[in-house]
Amino acid sequence: MNLSRFTHAALAVGVLMLLTICQAAGATSEGRILLVANPSGSWQLYSIRSDGSDMHQLTDLPPTDFDFWLPSYSPDGSYIAFAYGPTDKGGIDIFVMNSDGSDLTQITHDGSSFTPRWSPDGRRIAYARISRRTFLGVILTMNADGTDQRRLTGDVWDSIGPRYTPDGRHIVFYSQKDGFVAAVWIMNTDGSGQRRLTGGALEAAPYDVSPDNKRISLMSHINTDSPEAIFDMNLNGSDLRLLTHAKGAHDLWPSYSPNGKHIVFASDRMSSDHSLDLFVMDVDGSNVHRIATGLTVGGCPDGNCVTPSWGPKP
Repeated sequence: MNLSRFTHAALAVGVLMLLTICQAAGATSEGRILLVANPSGSWQLYSIRSDGSDMHQLTDLPPTDFDFWLPSYSPDGSYIAFAYGPTDKGGIDIFVMNSDGSDLTQITHDGSSFTPRWSPDGRRIAYARISRRTFLGVILTMNADGTDQRRLTGDVWDSIGPRYTPDGRHIVFYSQKDGFVAAVWIMNTDGSGQRRLTGGALEAAPYDVSPDNKRISLMSHINTDSPEAIFDMNLNGSDLRLLTHAKGAHDLWPSYSPNGKHIVFASDRMSSDHSLDLFVMDVDGSNVHRIATGLTVGGCPDGNCVTPSWGPKP
């Protein structure tokens, strides 16, 4: 599991003729899903219904080779936060815009901020920034307009991908703290009380917390026949469950539906060129079905593409 890809940084025109939408029986119709794709030849941000229909392009930004935008809706669905950096400029920063793609605003200006996630009240954003001293990820929070930045972790160990718990009391994140290759950690929202939830052997990276505040979705390859598989576990690290087990497949970026009954994820399980498709499954790993393909033209060799995020109920 190459977790170094988490810090890999680097004119949409035409129509979505290369996109094939796959309707699936049993797909839930609640909320919309954000994703990053390049069917028009340039990485851009899109939204799609959870049944695979009505895919809309939301951004029309200059070309970039940075595909780890990690978009997310604000809790009320009014705004979207994501990371972006044009290829010819270098660096990446966090942007916020209305959910229809209008009123795009850059809220960080350091060239090294990414993985934004909203607090449950929509007032703050947790994110990661690359330390200029060690070139490792540091976790911070800030107001939704980019002010009042507060650092929560040090820069001796790589820490990125923060995610607030729905009750607003904790932040779950990935870290190599204390020398682990990759582990799931949790801390209070002020950075205190940091504790590791998974063992070093698991090499795990968290991605989402269930709406009922009980489970964490994560990715790992340990004890599976897949390069990447999806797991979930209790918020305290207990009851680890393997949810996907497609041999040889990269199953990535598991995000819970608003009602907590389904999970959307990206996978190359049906591709031959490392391209990632969008799938939905029940929260126990059953009823897996593809809802969209043709998203990553030319493949996704670093695994950072698509990064779906399921938004709130409309």
